[in-house]
Amino acid sequence: MAKDTNALTQGLSGKVSGLVFRRNANGTVTVGNAPRPSSKAPTEEALAQRQRFQQAAFYGRAIQQDPALKAAYETGKDTNTNSSYLVAVADYLSAPAIRHVDFSAYRGQPGDVILVQATDNFAVADVRVLIQNPDGSLVEEGPAQPEPDGFTFRFTATVANVSLEGDKITVTVADRPGNRTTEAQTL
Repeated sequence: MAKDTNALTQGLSGKVSGLVFRRNANGTVTVGNAPRPSSKAPTEEALAQRQRFQQAAFYGRAIQQDPALKAAYETGKDTNTNSSYLVAVADYLSAPAIRHVDFSAYRGQPGDVILVQATDNFAVADVRVLIQNPDGSLVEEGPAQPEPDGFTFRFTATVANVSLEGDKITVTVADRPGNRTTEAQTL
């Protein structure tokens, strides 16, 4: 890459013939050969990633059409994501994370509590807990309610569970675009 010092091309940027003019952050312009198209076919992973990003862009545009959702995503703007569109695209591309699940207060009695700590790059929309017997039959299922700290969710049991031995507890966390993260533990 050569630095441009010519007054004729000083404000130029983009591709001209076989050359690419790039304007840098410090105001200088560099000149180089235009990249050649690749002769390699994209991999399945690359095609899948392109499609996922395209779906994220569709989601971001759809958010812009809904004033309430656009306003909600406006609250997530920062120095790196300076528009509600970018916040929505990042939210679509990022699944929520389950940081910790505390089963220690669950003894199978109504009123027992399971605490879930979950985060997302924008907001956790739903946390659900599913309790099953060893044979797969349902003990109970329901939503966990958010605590004031914003990342802890409380599930309160409503059904007596006689035997906890071999029971499976599954926690599913979802965000607004529908990304889900699941964690299961057998007692």
